[in-house]
Amino acid sequence: MHARAIDAEAAAQALREDNDRLRKRVAVYAQVIHELRTELDRSTDSTTHRSPVRSLPTRG
Repeated sequence: MHARAIDAEAAAQALREDNDRLRKRVAVYAQVIHELRTELDRSTDSTTHRSPVRSLPTRG
């Protein structure tokens, strides 16, 4: 029984380490996606000469 508990704790620790690595990878991917989206938006705005400032609808 003691050996099984030790094995289970080792497995749980390995899973926690894998989880930490995956979380770090997801954070990196999220940052890359954000930067690419920002660059794409800037590129689109400059090539179409659109202003990033939007007008509010007027009341009429």
